[in-house]
Amino acid sequence: MSCVTPGQPGTIYCPGCARELAPRQTDHRCPGCNGPLSWRPAVPPRFPREELARRPTGIWRYAEALPALPMQVSLGELPTPLVPFDLDGIEVLAKCEFCLPTGSYKDRGAALLISQFRAVGVVEAVEDSSGNAGAALAAYAGRAGIRLTVFCPASAPAAKLVQVRQYGAGLVRVEGPRPRATEALLEHVRRTGATYASHLWQPLFLHGVKTMAFELWEQLGGQAPEVVVCPVGAGSILLGLYYGFSELLQAGAIAALPKLVAVQAERVSPVCTAMQTKADRVTPAAAGASTLADGIALPGPVRDRELLHALREASGTAVAVTEDEIADGVRRLGRAGFCVEPTSATIWPGLQRLRDQGRLRPGTTVVAILSGHGLKAGAAIAPLLD
Repeated sequence: MSCVTPGQPGTIYCPGCARELAPRQTDHRCPGCNGPLSWRPAVPPRFPREELARRPTGIWRYAEALPALPMQVSLGELPTPLVPFDLDGIEVLAKCEFCLPTGSYKDRGAALLISQFRAVGVVEAVEDSSGNAGAALAAYAGRAGIRLTVFCPASAPAAKLVQVRQYGAGLVRVEGPRPRATEALLEHVRRTGATYASHLWQPLFLHGVKTMAFELWEQLGGQAPEVVVCPVGAGSILLGLYYGFSELLQAGAIAALPKLVAVQAERVSPVCTAMQTKADRVTPAAAGASTLADGIALPGPVRDRELLHALREASGTAVAVTEDEIADGVRRLGRAGFCVEPTSATIWPGLQRLRDQGRLRPGTTVVAILSGHGLKAGAAIAPLLD
């Protein structure tokens, strides 16, 4: 952990009813309208490229865009590689988020959220997760000396649950579809008043994820990509990218937002449906649907209004891919040298869909987010290779 205190003051507020909360509070929803909360810096961030180049690597280098915290909980996060691969004649740049300390992009949000919790004196917290978020929060909570209990579906990948336990967190397995774990956790929170370390609801989590956009900007020589494709369940990658690129645009560091593309599994694709029907809200998918892409098998995003706004503001789109296509993505990315879990592999058929629709052409600067490591899902991947 670092004792440096960069960052700036900011406000935690509710976009729904405009209520402002104390900047160090840990509520996970607005006490007025019950909606999700957001954080905004006191002044628009700036991005001094020459100064940034002299700073240590890692998410904390973007001090101007992050909240001021007295202690930064870190596991030595480094910029994740940007590696080119060929998709049928089109070069794609893979943002290898599986290279972060616990093997997924969620380390970015966990580092910031746990740093906030440590700053306000939280000693015990709970989280619900199908795997990656639980592992990330367990690692950073362990690093910070915070006791964490993770409520997870009993069907979650065994390797991810081993990770949670190895980091010292408690584990509560809940039978049934993914939403049952959330229901069990919320009942626990109601009964005990425990602090909810939600990667879906806590506003600072997304502001950790937005550092992905800043890294891309630096890696591309101070430019934004034209297209970014990512898997979407709750939408934290896409919203984090939208936050980050919007702040770069506001600062005059880029000329335009990249087109953001959400990829979902066809079996659980409520965001795709909302985009196709031009809806303002996401109608949740039926609970219990299963997909190889377990990391995005959520009935609907908590921040659905914000997610749909981000997609439309960024001239983006959403595509749904089949189970066979996801399996093919696992194999094809593997042959390109990337060991990724099926959730990440959705980007391969998603890219193919965009190409077939004429949205991707040779020469387009396109980035694909590889969100989690394949070693987390070995049991699911092995049958796909036979």
